[in-house]
Amino acid sequence: MSVQTRVLILGGGYAGVMAANRLAAAARPGLAVRLVNPRGQFVERIRLHEYAAGTRAGVAVPFDRLLHPAVRQVPGTAVAIDAGRRTVGLADGETLPYDYLLYAVGSTGPAAPAGALAVADVADAAAARTSLRSLPAGAAVAIVGGGLTALETAAETARAHPRLRVHLWCSALPGPSLPEPSRAGLLRSLRRAGVQVHPEVPVSAAADPRGQLGADLVLWCTGFSVPDLAARSALPVDGAGRLRVDASLRAAGQDRVFGAGDAAVIEDPGYAYLRMSCAAAMPMGAEAAGNILRALEGLPLRRHDSGFQAQCISLGRADGLVQFVGTDDTPRSLHLHGRTAAVLKEIICRMTLRWIRSEAKRSGAYSWPKGPRALRRTPVESRP
Repeated sequence: MSVQTRVLILGGGYAGVMAANRLAAAARPGLAVRLVNPRGQFVERIRLHEYAAGTRAGVAVPFDRLLHPAVRQVPGTAVAIDAGRRTVGLADGETLPYDYLLYAVGSTGPAAPAGALAVADVADAAAARTSLRSLPAGAAVAIVGGGLTALETAAETARAHPRLRVHLWCSALPGPSLPEPSRAGLLRSLRRAGVQVHPEVPVSAAADPRGQLGADLVLWCTGFSVPDLAARSALPVDGAGRLRVDASLRAAGQDRVFGAGDAAVIEDPGYAYLRMSCAAAMPMGAEAAGNILRALEGLPLRRHDSGFQAQCISLGRADGLVQFVGTDDTPRSLHLHGRTAAVLKEIICRMTLRWIRSEAKRSGAYSWPKGPRALRRTPVESRP
């Protein structure tokens, strides 16, 4: 290892913070870890629906309470990556050199059409929170989308604001990944919360959706997109703009660039089951950090191996759905509903911060479920 080896991490979400802690806590001589993020706070994105509905006071945690003290925080937004020169340009004009780069810029929601609000980040959720509070009794709120974000936002909003009429509009069936028995329980929970569900009704983004839906407020929760930083920097990306990485999480054709979290995709088709989620981002961040440490020591890199155990859906503070899944995210027959599911969901949300903090105390403290067995039938190491 050189006297000073600089690891630069872009993004302070679940993947980036986990990676920073694993690297810094390893206490390798001469290793300098810097974390670039626009805010000096970590955002619990899995709780944004609570913040938007007004059932949670805040979702921001100061980095000083999560990061290893050796991690240097760099406030700023990366606007360009020069992999040839190994530099990253920031929006304020500063240029940061690196020896290894971890691309973990995360995801955000798609742009909401005029007349609608999103809940994809703190600013969006804050705007939704203010708007919900200002609505008069009897006003109609439309949530557009059928995925987990839309489901959680609809239920949380309805329970927090019983004076409002809450509608959920889905272009397909709500919870499309759920088996029918679980979806039936989901629909019962939504009805108990006071949500009127409109399945298989596409909503156009070409015009103000308030007129289409007869709503006073529209919350747009139709999926996720990723920043175009990798594409603009001529790094390899897929059709959605995600950084393409191999099974060791190293970017295609790049020895010094790794990717983790929502903004990266493993090219190997065996990993197609990995969905955008903190349950996938944290293991990817930890694995990428581990492989950077192995590269520094000249050791073979490990093939990423992570899987799922459950899909947990919050449906208000006292209701929820836990769908148990196989390691490849395929639904099992077992599922939980009601208060027990809500408690389990809350425990997992709290554990995410504890896992991050534990990694700051000891590199390698965080562990995760293994992926499908098929992944382990292929070679598990790649070149340093």
